[in-house]
Amino acid sequence: MGPSLQALENQYFLLRSSLPTLTAQGATQDQLDTLRSLIVQARTNYWTALNKTLHDDDPAVVALTSQMNAEQMNIVAAVQHLGNIAKVLDLITKAVDIGSQIVAKAVSL
Repeated sequence: MGPSLQALENQYFLLRSSLPTLTAQGATQDQLDTLRSLIVQARTNYWTALNKTLHDDDPAVVALTSQMNAEQMNIVAAVQHLGNIAKVLDLITKAVDIGSQIVAKAVSL
């Protein structure tokens, strides 16, 4: 598994595992709905990437993967030190958007 696909997989599992924490911290129903939607998008990105070819030697893919990994570290820190659920959702949204950009660079088999 290449670095970009691994990053997409990591993102999906990170977001899925963050749902109980955010639920326990009192996220509103709208916030939880947003998070669930982002989890679905992350899963779609991952599964789409599995069915296509990502070129990890493409500088754009390398840069996006690096950005996404950095955003995921921010998400982990934000969830661990949860203070503002809206801020966490903003970080998650940005990371999932980057994941979608990576998948957009994939080549169909």
